[in-house]
Amino acid sequence: MNIELVKKLSNADAVASHEDEVRSILLEELEGVSDEVDFDRLGSVIFHKKGDAQGPRVMVCAHMDEVGFLVRSVSKIGMLHVIPVGSVRTFSKFMQGVRVTTESGRKIPGVLNSVYADGDVKDLVVDIGAVSDEEALSLGIRTGDMVTFSSECQEYGIDGTFAGKAFDDRLGCYVMAETLKRLAGTPLPNQLYMAATSSEEVGLRGGKTSAYRIQPDIVIVLDVACWGNELVRDHTNNRQIGHGPMLLHYDKTMVPSSRLLSHIQKIADQNGVALQQDMFSNGGTDGGQAHLTRDGAVCAVLGIPLRYGHSPWSIGSCADVDNAVFLLTELMKSLDRTAYLSTVDFAHRRQP
Repeated sequence: MNIELVKKLSNADAVASHEDEVRSILLEELEGVSDEVDFDRLGSVIFHKKGDAQGPRVMVCAHMDEVGFLVRSVSKIGMLHVIPVGSVRTFSKFMQGVRVTTESGRKIPGVLNSVYADGDVKDLVVDIGAVSDEEALSLGIRTGDMVTFSSECQEYGIDGTFAGKAFDDRLGCYVMAETLKRLAGTPLPNQLYMAATSSEEVGLRGGKTSAYRIQPDIVIVLDVACWGNELVRDHTNNRQIGHGPMLLHYDKTMVPSSRLLSHIQKIADQNGVALQQDMFSNGGTDGGQAHLTRDGAVCAVLGIPLRYGHSPWSIGSCADVDNAVFLLTELMKSLDRTAYLSTVDFAHRRQP
């Protein structure tokens, strides 16, 4: 795994509609790798690798935005009152290191704190050490400025284990970028579009707009997930780090194509990639919107298992990420016209 690229992506700051830093990293990293670069009007960036013009249009997507906050107002005593952007974990709203990114790009550190009352979090504030609103405003802080956790990605003592913020979904962006680089110079039996999408955490928005622009036949979503209780390591937890990527069979926004799932499993088996079979009882991915474009697109979700999510820290496994890159690379080589038509031939019974 290219840990330096993972660190660069993780340490970048990007809540919904503020994804400039991540977009710039991907544009620089993938310069000259794709045949065309395009954008939707929300800011999703789409890398097109040309292949067989008669093959299916394949969209692979991962979202750039992370959960975080926006400055709502500055009080007379210099406290920044903020609102969450996306579903930040409740207990990640207390005494956490954060940083404010001003319109000019200046980074201002602070401490996020809040009041917990009646089972809910109230009065989210960031303390930057100011004693007045004039002092805070003099730093260039304004309403709408992005606030993110200030965790710095690092390798852990357990070999092949690493931690950081915003792995949801910078690890998906990483897998997408590394796969596109591996496919450089490889003729593809399809038209491949790699979309780094905007604003997933606030309603799967870039998944919808980028799919509208691409008009895909097949959608492969790259995302992450963690189990609710990390002390549980039994059959109920199919998001265990080091056990391989996850193949999703259900989430709140989409029941994926069973035929496409079978094809992915076949490619994984042929290449010796172990997959965890998972379902999301809550939440969804960009696939929830992308698979509904036009008259529909066959869709599946590949996940990277984590410990902890939507918080200042997540822990991941290099092996899981590497296996996701390997599997996605082989999958892209396999998605020809015949493979696609087998997923949408509803006039005939599916052959075992």
